[in-house]
Parts: sequence; structure tokens; C-alpha cells
Amino acid sequence: MFFPIYFLTFTSQMLLLSAATLLLILTLSSPIKVGKCPKDCSCDGAKLSAVCVGHTKVPRGFPAKTQLLDLRGNHFHYIPALSFPGTVQVVSLHLESCRIREIEGGAFQGMNHLLYLYLSDNNLTLLDPKIFAGIQNLTYLHLEGNQLTQFPGSALSLVPNLFVLHLERNNISKLEPSGLLSSVTPTLRELYLSNNSISVITRGALSSASIGSLYLDSNQLIEVPTSALTGAPNLEELSLSQNPILRVERKAFQRFRLSNIIFCPNCLSDLNVLILQLISDRLVNNPLLCSCALLPLRRWMETVRFEVSATCGNPPDLRGQQVRDADVFTSCLENASMNQKGS
Repeated sequence: MFFPIYFLTFTSQMLLLSAATLLLILTLSSPIKVGKCPKDCSCDGAKLSAVCVGHTKVPRGFPAKTQLLDLRGNHFHYIPALSFPGTVQVVSLHLESCRIREIEGGAFQGMNHLLYLYLSDNNLTLLDPKIFAGIQNLTYLHLEGNQLTQFPGSALSLVPNLFVLHLERNNISKLEPSGLLSSVTPTLRELYLSNNSISVITRGALSSASIGSLYLDSNQLIEVPTSALTGAPNLEELSLSQNPILRVERKAFQRFRLSNIIFCPNCLSDLNVLILQLISDRLVNNPLLCSCALLPLRRWMETVRFEVSATCGNPPDLRGQQVRDADVFTSCLENASMNQKGS
């Protein structure tokens, strides 16, 4: 009688062990479910994200560990103060295309870890000066596709760590006063102002020791805003395409470290001056391989009205010579003429 009792006990233990193993496998292979999630929202515990659709008010009650909150495409219109309680861990907040007309000051209060804020393609005409209160760590801000009529300087003073700012496709016509960038966004590295109606930029308005990329294409500028950029020593990329600029002064870019300038050739009456400013410094500091492949550059140098300094680095027998004086290009021209006659 003893043996059957022992056998049944052992079998029961094995069954319990198998059930526990199966439960563990199913748990590891299935998406992690969270304990709570607002209605009409999908919360993914593994990705620490939440996505909501069909709301007219900002939903509440998200899992405490949520880091990505995607609310794009809802119809909020108005976002009051303290609209995001319990979202202290959220790093990225998406509010694109939500038909938002107004955001009350302190709306994002408590979102201490927020780095990315997307407010693109809404109906904002101005920003409350305290709209960004409590999110001082914000680094990337998207405000493109709204109806802002002025640069939101006072609001931006609350986000001193801002690195990238998108303001494309708004209705901004002026950038003022002097010191606009340096006083409100001292760490800003990239500023996108394309597709506005900017025609006036106050002297020194865009001065900043940090700004490296500036996009002013598709505006109403009639001249290069050189005076506005006084005090921007680290500016490397400047986009001015699709502006009615008629002329570029020879020294327009002399004080900058520009490595890339984007212009619309059809909008300039003197493109050679621009090209000269773009490549002259590069040619001086980068010796070239002087061969027939460089002939187009050599020909271009003969057409410009200003002296372009460029030296040969190779072949060794031409090292140190000016490209303009190198004999190799004479033989290139002779060979080209002979080939044309032969054909």
C-alpha cells in the first residue's frame, strides 16, 4: 500500500513542475501586459510605450514606467495645465495633428524626463510664456506646421537645454530683438525656419556661440543676413535657397566657418561670388591632385573675377605649385583639342 501512495505523490510533483515550466515559457513568449491602461489606448509593457486614438481630452492613468507616449491624431483642441500626471518617466511625447489651438502654461508640468516634444501640424498661433514650465530638460522641440506669427522667445527661455528647434511652415515675418537666440536658447545647435515669411532680421538676432546649422530657405529675404549672425562663430551650415536674394556681397561669409551653404542659383545675379566664398577656404587648406580630371575647376578659375588660391599636392613634381600655373593643364587642353580634330 505504501508504494502506490509514493508513486502518486511523485507523479503529482512532476505534473506541477511541468505546469510551472509551461507557464514560464508562455510568459516569456507573450507580450508583457501592464496592469492599467486608459480606455482606447494600447500600452506595451515591453516597449514602455502607450498609443491612444479617438480622444477629445488627454487620457490619464498610464503605467508609471511609460517612456513613449503617442497621442498623435486625436482632437484635443485645448490642453489645460497639469494634463499629464503620473508620466514622470516619459521621454518622448507625440501630439502631432491634434488640432490643438491652445496649450495652457504648465500643461507639461511634472514630465521631468521629457526630451522630445512633437507639437507639429496643429493650430497654435502663440505660445503661453509658461507652456514649457517643468520640462527644463527638453532637447528636441517640433513646432513646424502651426500658425505662429512670431519667434516664441519668452516661452523658450524655460528650456535652456534645447538643442534642435523646428519652426518650419509657420507665419513668422520678423526675427527680433538683438540677442534673440543667445538670451533664450543659449545651447541651440540647429534652427529650422524654412517656409515662413521672414523679411526682417534684426542685427545680432541670430548670434549664438552654439548655433551650427540654420535653415532660412523659402522666406522673403532680399540679402544675406550677415549682421544678424554677428557673434555666431560656429555656424557651419546655412540654407538660404528660395529667397529673392539679388546679390551676395564678397565678404558676406568671411567671418563664418561655413562648410555648406545652400542657395538657389536662379535667385542670384552673381553666383560666382557665392561659389568663391564657398570653396576658396577649402582649396587653400586642401592640396589637390593636379591631373586632367581637375580641368573643369581650372577652367572655372579663369572665369571668375577674383583670385582663387589652390595648390597641387600631387603628383610630387607639382607639389606646392598653384593650380592656376600648373603645366599639366596645358597638355590636357592640347590633348582635348587633338581628340576633337580626330573625331
